[in-house]
Amino acid sequence: MARIIKEEKYILLIESKEYVLRVQELLWGLEPWPEKFRAQITASAERKATTVYGSTGREVAEQARKYLSCFSGARTWLSNAKVAEGRT
Repeated sequence: MARIIKEEKYILLIESKEYVLRVQELLWGLEPWPEKFRAQITASAERKATTVYGSTGREVAEQARKYLSCFSGARTWLSNAKVAEGRT
């Protein structure tokens, strides 16, 4: 399906592992999302793949941080990286 999205990248540091999180904002699309922003988290040996939604990019990044930190039990750090626009 055609859609126009804008992406913000967040860097999550959990223990000594760095995650680059792509938070997408739906600007236009035929396929509606439950909220305006989302981040898709891939599966690993410790967790299932999931998609988190929210009303702001920061909210989605915080939800993703909480989800990922559940599997480590460590302190985390969140930073907003650069912004990129794209069409898919």
